[in-house]
Amino acid sequence: MIVLFDGFCVLCSGFARWLKKRYAGKIQLEAMQSEKGQELLSSIGYSSYELDEVVVIENEKSLSGAPAILYILKRGGTFPLFLYRMLRILPGSWIKAGYRLVANNRYKWFGRRSSCTIIQD
Repeated sequence: MIVLFDGFCVLCSGFARWLKKRYAGKIQLEAMQSEKGQELLSSIGYSSYELDEVVVIENEKSLSGAPAILYILKRGGTFPLFLYRMLRILPGSWIKAGYRLVANNRYKWFGRRSSCTIIQD
């Protein structure tokens, strides 16, 4: 599984570090702004400049936004799976709206780095 995240976003970078610990060896993390991230986004028809959502690529398929987060949580072991199940209690429209609210305000609420965070393997 490849996860593309906003390397300038403090929240997104923190989430990526959490994923690295939680999914050690099972996940590839790439900042959207990195050269590799740009290549991956281009290969699935996206540009980091038009996309402000987490993206998951696995088995030639891609997901973005709330469905990508749910996909990641569902495959993460005990605690992430618990979070997934709790979120699935809510209507899908609420999950997507909550994701959009956070995504649209992430820089204001959590901050923006002046340089892109690259997660090293």
